[in-house]
Amino acid sequence: METLKIKNYIIILLIVLTLVSYTQAEEKMKIIPYGTTEFKEFVKNAPISLDEAWNLQLKYYEDKKEDKVGSPLFFIIDEYYVFSPYRNNKIPEVRLEGIWVDSKTGETKYIQNNIKLKPKSQFGWSK
Repeated sequence: METLKIKNYIIILLIVLTLVSYTQAEEKMKIIPYGTTEFKEFVKNAPISLDEAWNLQLKYYEDKKEDKVGSPLFFIIDEYYVFSPYRNNKIPEVRLEGIWVDSKTGETKYIQNNIKLKPKSQFGWSK
């Protein structure tokens, strides 16, 4: 009986620690939503423009031989333009999975995760 209680406490502790670490990771990200003044200022000063980032996104799909059109941009996260096709119209959230373009170097990569954020704009930026 004692062993069962200890196991339950350990499981509860692990769950709490997991939830706390997930929240802290999200808080550490520098998130700039599309449609804000901060977004406009960032884009104005970024070495890679929105148009260049859009073209890099399309080139990524082309290089991977994927027949996809560009995805909208709802957020800049940690100086990456995040083009995410995963938007739920019923719940106004965007999953931060998709093409991430470094606003300084133009490096393009596909990031896969399940983090969801609520955008300020319903449509996001697209060309």
